[in-house]
Amino acid sequence: MAAVAGFALAASAADAKAAAEPTVVIIFPFESSDGGKAGAAFADRLRLRAKRLGLVIVDNLSVKEAMGGAAMPALDARPVQMADILKDRFAATIGLWGKVEQQGQALVMHFRGLNLEAGTDRLTVSVTRRADEPQQVNPIQDEILMELTGRRKKPVTEATPEADAKVPTTGPELARNGGFETGAKTPDGWQRLDGLTTFWSAGGASGKCLKIFTDVYHDEWMAWQKKHKAGADAADAPTPTPTKGPKYDTVAGIYGVAFDSEPIPVTPGKAYKVGIQYKGKSTDFFFPKLFIRGWGEVAGEKRVVYDAYLALRCVEGGDDWRQQFRICEIPTDTQAPVEYLVLKVYAYWPPGTYYFDNVTLKEVAPGAKIPGPSANKE
Repeated sequence: MAAVAGFALAASAADAKAAAEPTVVIIFPFESSDGGKAGAAFADRLRLRAKRLGLVIVDNLSVKEAMGGAAMPALDARPVQMADILKDRFAATIGLWGKVEQQGQALVMHFRGLNLEAGTDRLTVSVTRRADEPQQVNPIQDEILMELTGRRKKPVTEATPEADAKVPTTGPELARNGGFETGAKTPDGWQRLDGLTTFWSAGGASGKCLKIFTDVYHDEWMAWQKKHKAGADAADAPTPTPTKGPKYDTVAGIYGVAFDSEPIPVTPGKAYKVGIQYKGKSTDFFFPKLFIRGWGEVAGEKRVVYDAYLALRCVEGGDDWRQQFRICEIPTDTQAPVEYLVLKVYAYWPPGTYYFDNVTLKEVAPGAKIPGPSANKE
């Protein structure tokens, strides 16, 4: 049985202050033995995690410009030196830097962080963490960012898919073209297919469906994404090189593949029933997800302020269609009011092929009993 999990990016004392005055974090390129390539990629990933936590980050180019040709902070940079850099070059109070080392298939991450709001001349963060698998990196990065900034994740109500499936709904279907049936070159109501990792496939649970392929080398995927974002057609996508080895250098092992719906307006305080059909072999720990992300306006820009997901496990088999549901109660205490949801179909590890169909989002009927928390938690 698949469990469901989620969290709201809610307001602690630090978050309440951030609502009026955004929390800006300067993330410097990390050191690495390959001339900084791996360290720069690691810092980019940190910036993405910071954005998802509702933090304001300075992009890499702006960091380089602000440094004015000066060397980026080394792992052993002194707090007083970093305090001067943050105040004088960025007018900021929080900085994060460090070093990454590849040890066989494991990644060792050395973090150093300074938060001047703490009123101390000592490092706020000075830790080393080890990730034996790529999928362990994101939770570690979130942990460090929350420790550095004082942010926290607030658990939201969870329920078993079986109980959620029985909850009655009302009104129209809110997810446009959740069955992936209509469209020209790409399904209506969803982002563009890329022809390398995302495809429009026949043989869905009912008609057409979305196919995601994650067994593609990451570098090949990145190169094609640049062309695709610039307007290249999915029909012109390259044929991927057959992968080999442990495959941690595939898109499955680094970022995974996501496919987004168009924004769907919702109302804070209301409950919605989300569902999807899927098939594809997973493991007990690594499996596809349907993210339910609520967006709101924070400091003049749209950011994720609510995040939940459906766990789409299929440890045994993988050739048959399965279906999962969950109830999402849109909170009213997020950093900014949730204006709309984006449904994000996501697949990553293990490398392979996954299928998705009949995505649905409907409002829960007034007065319907919503299941309580489940003992199964992620």
